[in-house]
Amino acid sequence: MRTSRLLVAVAAAAAIMFTTVSPAAGYAGFGDVEAPERGGFYTEGVQWMVDNAITTGTSETCFSPAEPVTRGQAAAFMWRMEGEPAAAPHSFDDVTAGYQQGPVSWMAATGITTGTSASTFSPDRELTRGQLAALLHRLAGSPDASGHPFDDVVAAWQHAPVAWMVANNITTGT
Repeated sequence: MRTSRLLVAVAAAAAIMFTTVSPAAGYAGFGDVEAPERGGFYTEGVQWMVDNAITTGTSETCFSPAEPVTRGQAAAFMWRMEGEPAAAPHSFDDVTAGYQQGPVSWMAATGITTGTSASTFSPDRELTRGQLAALLHRLAGSPDASGHPFDDVVAAWQHAPVAWMVANNITTGT
């Protein structure tokens, strides 16, 4: 059950991070979420996130699907998806937003993140596809996976997460 829920969340997050949209449409309660028939392949994922209280958008009427996701926002999405578990406070000195405290604490306590240094999480930095793969792979329990078809995945820490995403049909690349 957790794995299928995680896979839906992963697909939603990936679609949201790497898409553009016209603000003329209006789905999932947001005026900037495009209809599926108009190319909004992420609409179902956004609706799932709204239905499961994972996101409220960037305002009452906007989701901002063309905007990059920050490390802090991704932490909040994953934490909410997991039911907002409690954790001991994190030790990062650059996490100042109130809504990020619980999520970053949980990610640090569970080993999903070690931050960008011993004292920083970099919550305002944009999340790369490789970083997203690593975080989601750790969230899934770091299952074994090997082999992927991508020649642009060069960092050693990205291989298993990307292979896992390929094996679970989460990504087919860009």
